[in-house]
Amino acid sequence: MQQRLAHSFRRIIAEEVWRQVRLRLELTLASKIDKALFKCRACGQCLLFQTAFICPLTCTRELRNGPCRGSNPQHCFIDRSRPCTWYLIYARAEQQGALERLLEVNAPRDTRVNCTKAGNMTPHAQGCWQGCGPRLWDRLINPARYYADWENYHNRQRALPWWQGDSHYHPPAYSEPVSQLEKRLRSGKFVVSVEVAPPMEPTGVRIARLAEQLEGYVDTFNFTDNPRGVARMGGLACAIHSLANGIEPVLQVQTRYRDRYNLESEIVGACLVGVHNILCMCDDTGRLGPGPPPAPGPADLDAVQALWVLRRLRDEGVNVDGLQVEHRPRYFLGAVVSPCATLPRYAALITHKKINAGAQFLQTLPIFDLARFCDWMEALDKRDLLGKAYLIVAVEPPKSANHLRFLASEVPGVIVPSSMLTRMAYSHDPHEEGVQVALEIITQLKKLRWIHGLHIHVPEREEVALRLVKESGLRDFTPQVEPRAGNGRGKADPDPVLQPTTRELPTHL
Repeated sequence: MQQRLAHSFRRIIAEEVWRQVRLRLELTLASKIDKALFKCRACGQCLLFQTAFICPLTCTRELRNGPCRGSNPQHCFIDRSRPCTWYLIYARAEQQGALERLLEVNAPRDTRVNCTKAGNMTPHAQGCWQGCGPRLWDRLINPARYYADWENYHNRQRALPWWQGDSHYHPPAYSEPVSQLEKRLRSGKFVVSVEVAPPMEPTGVRIARLAEQLEGYVDTFNFTDNPRGVARMGGLACAIHSLANGIEPVLQVQTRYRDRYNLESEIVGACLVGVHNILCMCDDTGRLGPGPPPAPGPADLDAVQALWVLRRLRDEGVNVDGLQVEHRPRYFLGAVVSPCATLPRYAALITHKKINAGAQFLQTLPIFDLARFCDWMEALDKRDLLGKAYLIVAVEPPKSANHLRFLASEVPGVIVPSSMLTRMAYSHDPHEEGVQVALEIITQLKKLRWIHGLHIHVPEREEVALRLVKESGLRDFTPQVEPRAGNGRGKADPDPVLQPTTRELPTHL
């Protein structure tokens, strides 16, 4: 009897050991396959099903909601030796007919997940270990079940109760405008904004002088947030000083070196002091300072996630932790868009996602290629987006041909036609020629519908803005838009919206 019990016990132990060995082999094989096929990072928040089975963490900046503003078909803007991960995602998703999946607003990475055993596993490994993921053999014997398991696994990974991301448009939950900028846009009037580089020294003399010079000609000052990695006075302090001098500010907020708590606390504080126009943007990749760059920041939120967090706080009274707040802040949310860098249909999809996340107004990067800009506008029209968010187009008068080359090569998302480079290179007075180029672009932009305003991008030489406003007649200009009580409009009109066409553009541009 004892011998039989001992034999049975040894057999059970041997079977359990074999099962464990087999399971370990399956886990190892599944992990290696996932890493080989998808370059999986085992983050525990898998988006492969949504991103056409290309891991978004292979992006140089590990962005989870779309590319940076420098995305292009040729290469990654940061590492030119490799292709842009998000361009590959868009191209493959388009082939699979799954582009609309990319509209969902994904949560930031949860670093706690990697502390668990399951969090260190790839999707196929979790399927082997817990039975909650796709199984490798189903890929050959039952593809329908395989992809269904992938979708269920993806849904469980992203369905976070504190985040509640989706792919739908959320109109603002308030009725009265919260700022003079929003009030002017709602009434159908044309707005003029000027980009102002904050001073490096703790003095507001320059801001006060600009406010005195441009009062009555511009509607807002747009204060940059340490552009190109150069330390300057904080944008919030500049915004407060601008309010005191009679010019309403737009506060730029980059995600560089800000986690979700710092972002929310800064914006709530801005509302307290009367700054209600917020422009969310992804951080700059370039650097102009001579010293070594600081260590990388937390990279907690991208621009889409920042919009989502701030929209929910304002409209739903839910803070970044998913907790209810008693008093909701009031602000007018904007986003930076890059019309010309990548293909128009992909750029329109990125814009669509930002509008869904909460962007009420869109500010473009400086536009030099009007043909590409018109193609982007057509792509927006196909997605029924024109008028859903107020569009403010940026124009920058180039200082020289070298300045244009710098913008094209070092500023992500800025595209300069070769004909314009030639024109500036052979000009006898590059400064005057740059002003004329800007005036011609403004003249063409005034012919387009659904352009709600102009952003004059002239940091460190803001006096040029006064000349552009005067000579282009912007203060007396009536845009081809419809005044709306809410955020933009409900549905696009069926009539043509884009004029001039590419054939009508000036030949020397």
